[in-house]
Amino acid sequence: MGTREGEGINGKYLLIEVPNFNDAASDAEAMGSYLRLGAVKDPSLAASPSAPRATGEDLAARVTSFIDDTRKRDGCPDFLPEAERQAETAKLHTKGGWRDHSDGNRITTTRGDKVEVIKGNYRMLVLGRQEDTAGWDVSGGHIQDATDLWTAATTIEWVQNYNGTWKVTEKTEKGDVDTTYHGDTFDRFYGNKQTSITGSEAPTAERPNPTCLSSTWAQRIESYTGSAACPVPQILDETWADQIASKTTATAISDETTAQTISSTTSATSISDETAASTVSSTTTASLVSDTTIGEVQSVTIGNTSDVTIGNAASITVGATEEVTIGGLVELTIAAMLEVSLTVGVSINMGPKAELNLTNRQELSQFRTNVKNICSSVSSAESVSTGAYNVMSGVINLF
Repeated sequence: MGTREGEGINGKYLLIEVPNFNDAASDAEAMGSYLRLGAVKDPSLAASPSAPRATGEDLAARVTSFIDDTRKRDGCPDFLPEAERQAETAKLHTKGGWRDHSDGNRITTTRGDKVEVIKGNYRMLVLGRQEDTAGWDVSGGHIQDATDLWTAATTIEWVQNYNGTWKVTEKTEKGDVDTTYHGDTFDRFYGNKQTSITGSEAPTAERPNPTCLSSTWAQRIESYTGSAACPVPQILDETWADQIASKTTATAISDETTAQTISSTTSATSISDETAASTVSSTTTASLVSDTTIGEVQSVTIGNTSDVTIGNAASITVGATEEVTIGGLVELTIAAMLEVSLTVGVSINMGPKAELNLTNRQELSQFRTNVKNICSSVSSAESVSTGAYNVMSGVINLF
């Protein structure tokens, strides 16, 4: 039994101590154990890093705070101000109560149940027989891991967003994740911002850019972005790559795009797009469609192709254009049509070609040369107005 007096601290304590229980020849090698109940015997040694080894206070000095001491929780239920929380933590090692220390092992066995009820905070620190610290901090109704080997932090703070709630922030660095899960999963996100970043524009040896692989096998895949009731105001998709290979194999492909304005710009040295399918259906409905291609484009279609455009369509080609049609060709335009070519245009038909104009046809040309093997013309009335009319022919037949 003992009594502590002075410096405004009065109290009693019970001390059970077994010093040098290993019968060491020196104090540096001596091992001790003690249990003290009640007041602190010597507050000047409490949680002091320079305290004698036998007191164990050098180890106690490693824990002097809790994560809840500075956590933002203004306005949360059962709110305690930071100053009040920190003032209570400052008395952690001098308040007294129960203090035990052992330089040896401590083993506890319980054959039945064990219940611990802690009104205050709880913190456990494990040094792992060296200086690699890890542990748990349970304070303010929250649990957080702590380690010095790698960065992993989970913070929970009270914020005024969403009419006041607890917000969880998780940070992890230098860790591998290997997850195998059997069962149904549901992911829901509600918030103001969601960001995903892989790699960087300036990779380093410590932070290299990874190789990304995504494989999916499923009975059915559905993907929805926005809806008719709540469309996404803006979607930006930008890709920079030295080489892109895309392959799609399907029995039927249906692609439908509905927009007020569609603008498509492709700049590349060479683009190869190959589609093999029984039926390809592509429908575009828009007030204005603008498609600009700068470079060499090769498109080969084997099979039936149906292209229907409802609305204004603008197509501009700067450079030589070659169109080869092997077989029958049907082009139907219901509206005014304007074709402008600023360079040489070549059109070759390897089969019959029929042109039918249900209204007037007008051709304006500065120079025109027609080279024909056989030419047959049938007209109900024909009028020619010209400054000079030259005919060079071996035979002229009039009927």
